[in-house]
Amino acid sequence: MTHPSRPVAVITGASSGIGEQFARRYAREGYDLVLVARSGAVLEALAAELARAHRVAVEVHPADLTREADVTALAEALVGGLPRVDHVVNCAGVAPEGDLHRAEEQALRQLVDLNVTALTLLTRAAVVRMRAQGHGTIVNIASAAGYQPVPHLAAYAASKSYVRMFTEALSEENRSAGLRILAVSPGDTLTPMNPGASGRKRTPEQVVDTAWRGLAGSAPSLVDGRANSLLAAAASRVLPTRLALRTAERMMRHKG
Repeated sequence: MTHPSRPVAVITGASSGIGEQFARRYAREGYDLVLVARSGAVLEALAAELARAHRVAVEVHPADLTREADVTALAEALVGGLPRVDHVVNCAGVAPEGDLHRAEEQALRQLVDLNVTALTLLTRAAVVRMRAQGHGTIVNIASAAGYQPVPHLAAYAASKSYVRMFTEALSEENRSAGLRILAVSPGDTLTPMNPGASGRKRTPEQVVDTAWRGLAGSAPSLVDGRANSLLAAAASRVLPTRLALRTAERMMRHKG
């Protein structure tokens, strides 16, 4: 049970990768936690570890956020079911690779359901709760891929472009209400969704550090890592669209 005097962070996709590292950071900072992911057993193990190490309360909320009923239940918890909600971090997402004509319909539905629909509805629920209480913070995980169209990752990049622009708009929409809303766009990051060691990959810990620093400012969005920031700026603001597309196609051709 969360403690009434401690702030509470709700984190989706908390069983691994960036979501897990957000959970670890919030626990170190003294937040009680509500951890959301499909794998209840993994969440339970992480919850026990964090509670023991940091003397915080950690609740586990197993949910498959591609399922309407699970999204509705979590949204209801955010609006009024939880005794306290201070931060919400939407990390849950999927990144299927390959050309659209080879993609399975079910995989595309799940991408939209998770990356777009669930994130939108959970963000709405958090905004309703936070506007009523006059404060709150929301972090939505987008992607550097969302700064331009990406051949061979077309649906994924488009979904993350939605996350970024949606979050930026909400940041301004709710600024006068006392809410801090931020989109964080990682680039190539070493996670279970993106395995394979590489000297150029960022780590989930670095992404969380970037987000934490960004929360102290006022920017509605940021890109993790200097190299990723430069690439995103070049693709979205410097290069002509046709050149940016052709460059991205060559870079991503191996994923087709």
